[in-house]
Amino acid sequence: MVPSRSSKDFFRRSWWQLIFLCMTSFVSDCAWQDGFQPLIKVAQLDEADLQRFLGNESHSDYFKLLEQDGDSLLVGARNIVYNISLQSLQEQKRLEWFSVKEDIGMCILKGKSVAECQNYVRVLARKSEDTILVCGTNAFKPMCRNYKQTPTDYIVIKEQSGEGLCPYDPNHNSTAIYADGDLYVATVAQFSGADPLIYREPLRTEQFNFEHLNAPSFVNSIHHGDYVYFFFRETAVEYINCGKAVYSRVARVCTKDKGGPHKFRNRWTSFLKARLNCSLPGEFPFYFNEIQSTSHIVDGLYGGKPAQLIYAVFTTPTNSISGSAVCAFRLEDILKTFDGAFKGHEDVNFNWLPVQNSKVPEPRPGQCVNDSRTLPEQTVNFIKEHNLMDQSVPAFWGKPIVIYTGFKFRYTHIAVDPQIETSNGEKFDVLFIGTDNGKVIKALNAESHKSAHQVTPIIVEEVLVFPQRVPITNLLVYHTINEAKLLVVSQDEILTMPLHSCSKHARTCSTCVGLRDPYCAWDIHQRVCTSSKQRIWKNDKFVQNVAQGWDTRCPEDPKPSTSEMTVPIVSTTTVKSDTCPPCPIKCICPAMADFDDNELDIEG
Repeated sequence: MVPSRSSKDFFRRSWWQLIFLCMTSFVSDCAWQDGFQPLIKVAQLDEADLQRFLGNESHSDYFKLLEQDGDSLLVGARNIVYNISLQSLQEQKRLEWFSVKEDIGMCILKGKSVAECQNYVRVLARKSEDTILVCGTNAFKPMCRNYKQTPTDYIVIKEQSGEGLCPYDPNHNSTAIYADGDLYVATVAQFSGADPLIYREPLRTEQFNFEHLNAPSFVNSIHHGDYVYFFFRETAVEYINCGKAVYSRVARVCTKDKGGPHKFRNRWTSFLKARLNCSLPGEFPFYFNEIQSTSHIVDGLYGGKPAQLIYAVFTTPTNSISGSAVCAFRLEDILKTFDGAFKGHEDVNFNWLPVQNSKVPEPRPGQCVNDSRTLPEQTVNFIKEHNLMDQSVPAFWGKPIVIYTGFKFRYTHIAVDPQIETSNGEKFDVLFIGTDNGKVIKALNAESHKSAHQVTPIIVEEVLVFPQRVPITNLLVYHTINEAKLLVVSQDEILTMPLHSCSKHARTCSTCVGLRDPYCAWDIHQRVCTSSKQRIWKNDKFVQNVAQGWDTRCPEDPKPSTSEMTVPIVSTTTVKSDTCPPCPIKCICPAMADFDDNELDIEG
């Protein structure tokens, strides 16, 4: 069917209106970042640089859980814990734990598949130098074991129920951490998954109380100081009168918490939670509401001041505009939020509002105290009804660091190599971001060393790690004396790749500096793009400029042009040096990010 003239006129007007809106909005606000393309795109990795671990090739291992143990890595999988060498990625030994036939039979009888009725290891914790705790789904009947580790084997020394410590369903997102001699777990405690909880024996969150946990999906847990922090997404109770929405949260409990007096002896007295705000600022902020992954705590200098940051990956809901973002949160801002106003409502039909200070009892609920069992019931009752904070935790820098909007992929996981120093003494956190189509993206904020308010994202590299386009489920950066590697995990494969390939990606001074990679600098004397860890930086010997991507000391190209520069290297890789100003020239309309010019027949 040939479109009518009026239809073409409509499309033409709509097209130019869309362009006009995009251009006018980007002049005032360049928050959208789809114009920031990777400087390097690697379609195929050099097999000589890779190490692979495939585990059991007869079926999927569902690799998910990683626990670094010195130079070894413990990998929780289906019926097995693999102990592999970080240097060679070769299996050193394994711990096998299969469900018994009776448990498998009962699991199948309850309607689960044979694949589901296996023992998926979901908790790994080192209790001492030679003892590890392992918990598995055990055919939807969770069990935990203590194993004594010998040079060649693992020996069971204790077995107990895993109820409340490990999920029933291997697909449920849970997290666990061993802190100060205790195991802290965020999981579910029923076959149906209807009883989510944050648990440390004998304390737990309130049972079947949607205001404490409402269909949560946990992504990580971190121990710092007197608190254990849990990061998760859940259905927002404060939004329930307006419909359904999922918000990202950070919750905390005190490691000294001993429960409350009398009837509260098995309940947390310190459980608080707050929303994490990862959004594009403006009169009507655009939120990335669903947290997917977090980094560890990163200590660094930002704008010349020390700060502790936690980086996190967020996405939009699957039924909305497809988008992903990375935000950072300062630990100090998290603490300030927990010291702020509480949020509450008088009845289910009332709006959620800040609680007046005059209604907050003393001692202040949610704090660490010497003996929580001596707290007045008024304080414990308050925290039972008011565990949500009024203010959200703001993103450090005030906005996301990296954004992707489009239907090609979504971010799934993040790992950070902190404070990589360049030849001029600047330090950058290098972000490695996994996607659901098998890619790893290397990115950073070029302004981080000099500003705590500005963001200039640099997408250094985009690498296709798994050609099958399978999702990346975990990432780990690790350093040895001789090398630095990134460990990339999918359900069926574990792979290590170098953190950088400076000499392969650049042959000249200008292309080396144009990489804008903190790992890479041009050696003037050796005339090579180097990343040697043994180097001693000297400004007169090395040329590097991450912020601008060019340097006058590069004779072949003292000043870059305003267009992208393509540098030929190995045939499987395309290298682009982004020398254009970040905004507004590089900004493009998010609605057109993946648009095909040939989709519309536009005359004129």
